[in-house]
Amino acid sequence: MTTKTITPKRPPAAQVEPAKKAAALKAASAAAKRAQPFWLQPTALRSTREDETPPERLRASDRSQGPPRLLDRHEVCAIAGVSYPTIWEWMRAGTFPRSRIAGGKSKWLSTEIEAWVAALPVRPLKGDDEEVA
Repeated sequence: MTTKTITPKRPPAAQVEPAKKAAALKAASAAAKRAQPFWLQPTALRSTREDETPPERLRASDRSQGPPRLLDRHEVCAIAGVSYPTIWEWMRAGTFPRSRIAGGKSKWLSTEIEAWVAALPVRPLKGDDEEVA
C-alpha cells in the first residue's frame, strides 16, 4: 500500500510583494499623467453656477477650452484642407487670418482659425428653402 505524503502549501514567492508595489506605483503614475489642467477637463465634471449658460447653449467658439494655441502651417493646412501657397494667397487677399511670428516661424492663433472655420458658408442642398441658403 502506498502512502501519500501531503506537502504543506508554500508561501508565495519573494517577488510577489515587490510586483504588487510596482503595480501600485505604475497605477498611481498613470493616474497622475491623466490629471489635466482645469481648462481641459470635461465640462460635465466642472461645477457649474446657476447663473451660467448651460454648455449646450454656447457656440463652439465660446466653448474653446483654455488659452489659444499657436498652430503651425502644417496644422493650418490640414484644418483648411489646402496647400500652404493657397493659405498665403488667402492671407494676401485678406480672406484668411494673418500669421504671427513666433520663434522665427509663422504661427496662427487657434481661436482665429476656429472663427474663420465657423464663418465659412454652409453648402446649400437640393430641397433647401432659399432663405436657409
